[in-house]
Amino acid sequence: MTVLRLGEYSIRLRHRTIAAILGSLAVLIAVAVWSAATGSTALGLERVWAALTGSGTKGDEFILWTLRLPRLATGLAVGACMGLSGALFQTLTRNPLGSPDILGLTQGATSGALIAIVLTDATLQLTAGFAAIGALATGLVIWALTRGGDPSGYRLVLVGIGVAAILAGVNGYLLTRTSIVDAFRAVYWLTGDLSGRDWDQAETVALVLAGGVLVVAVLSRGLDSLRLGEAAATGLGVHVTGTRVIALVTASVLTAAAVAVAGPLAFVALAAPHIAARLTGSSRSFLCSAICGALIVTAADAVAVAGIGDRQLPTGVVTGVVGGLYLVWLLIAHRKKGVMS
Repeated sequence: MTVLRLGEYSIRLRHRTIAAILGSLAVLIAVAVWSAATGSTALGLERVWAALTGSGTKGDEFILWTLRLPRLATGLAVGACMGLSGALFQTLTRNPLGSPDILGLTQGATSGALIAIVLTDATLQLTAGFAAIGALATGLVIWALTRGGDPSGYRLVLVGIGVAAILAGVNGYLLTRTSIVDAFRAVYWLTGDLSGRDWDQAETVALVLAGGVLVVAVLSRGLDSLRLGEAAATGLGVHVTGTRVIALVTASVLTAAAVAVAGPLAFVALAAPHIAARLTGSSRSFLCSAICGALIVTAADAVAVAGIGDRQLPTGVVTGVVGGLYLVWLLIAHRKKGVMS
């Protein structure tokens, strides 16, 4: 075990955790390079390097700097936000199914986006803004409904599932009240995709991610204690209510930023913390969860760009298929262990 000392604070890192983080980063870099080099116009590593260093052709530089790198940067930031938010929700709920998809925040963002599309002639920016408001409002409602008791475990999960069911009905109604053209736009957004994303959107999500990482770093001791239960955390001197509220708000903001820009990419926030836990041997690696989230989205987008034949797929189609299979496996595995019945 390695101990890093930063003034009054110290961070203990297990060797397996360090190896998992470095290994995940290496795979992420490889996938990112592959994503930048492939596509409808294959560049190859030499042309990518030439375009990065300014010695490539104008065409290659346009493809790389205007089309591919903004999309890649957005995918990295969105995936990291989803992975980190999923780790926060699973810590708060102490439940392996705790994620924005299950708890209703994704449905809340969808409701916001549909309101923008159905009621206004929404631009992409306006739709993203309404989606963010919807996710944050849903997080606020969940917090309000659970603050009278212990907002952890199955209580938070059940409240989230209930809110998600209500919002799903609202979303279905909104789709019936719009034109065919707007309904097509809405369904495409609901699928989730990274095409057409620019540097401004990548920068916005990256700033939110940086803020989330800072908050998690400050709350890390309290979040680790929450995994032991409220009584144990209180005995260790943790302000349980304050820690939970700040963590819930942070997870909601991370989800809102990611979904607002990329749409509801299914199951990323659910799968990333589990993959990180298997790699590190611990359920406490928020950094590895963020890296795994970025890796999932980047790899899924690269596969989506490759598509079927000459037709590209929305990124959310790939994450939905892979994530759905992962969820089925997760349920079966926990049933065999007797955790779920």
